[in-house]
Amino acid sequence: MRLSWLLQLLVISGFLLLGYSIVAVFRIQLPGSVVGMILLFVFLLTGIIRLDWVESAASFQLKHLTLLFIPPIVNLFLSPSLQQIMRWNIVLILVVSSMCCLLGTAFFVEWYEKTKRRNGQ
Repeated sequence: MRLSWLLQLLVISGFLLLGYSIVAVFRIQLPGSVVGMILLFVFLLTGIIRLDWVESAASFQLKHLTLLFIPPIVNLFLSPSLQQIMRWNIVLILVVSSMCCLLGTAFFVEWYEKTKRRNGQ
């Protein structure tokens, strides 16, 4: 049974709200979004929630996630106060660490997709 895109988004949002609620009630020192993501992961591993119930909405969100980071990052780099503080060594560290993260993510996704295709899922 494949859920509609809106219902998939509601399931993901429900886990987000559940995570925030758990953090508020038990005063856990973690962000509610992380707790919700861990809960969703556990439910996916145990089979309580099937992957196809949330896959389309999650893929859409991941595909467009970087668009949310572009305006604040550009604004940060263009601010005069940061340009006075920032030296070339900090810029180099930021660029190298960003490239490492991007390449690491790309290699992991490629490995995951190959494994997924090989297993016939």
